Amino acid sequence: MGTTKQRLHVRLAPDIVEKIQTIAAEKHVSQTDAITEAIDHYFAERDEKYVVFQNMISELIDEKFAAMQEKLHRIQVTGNVIDRDTKIILEFMNHYYLINEFKDLITTEKYKTNGMQQAEDLIQKRIHKHRQKKLDYEKQKAQKQQESEA
Repeated sequence: MGTTKQRLHVRLAPDIVEKIQTIAAEKHVSQTDAITEAIDHYFAERDEKYVVFQNMISELIDEKFAAMQEKLHRIQVTGNVIDRDTKIILEFMNHYYLINEFKDLITTEKYKTNGMQQAEDLIQKRIHKHRQKKLDYEKQKAQKQQESEA
């Protein structure tokens, strides 16, 4: 038993009618079967294009995420090292205050030693140097990208 078919009356441009007739003649099927096959082909291709598009987007996201994940991992490792070092320094400071029986804390706002000023200057220079290297790298990267686009 075949499937029941519904009748549909449509008006088509003459060139479309010729194309339907050509497909039917080439495939040795009725015009109805040619139209059905063409519509089935359209939907199959549409679904296939969607899957290809979805895979392409997924691959791009995975690629960008991998690069981002590596940077995040480096930041996490750096954060862990800083956290560990900070805790060690706090333990040393606590011990130092306990042994010397200090009663008050003299902050750098009240008094800044020469050594503290030198340390701040050194750190400021390092930060500036690192920032400059980063800006130079980004500038070179932008130039290379512009050259590759040209």
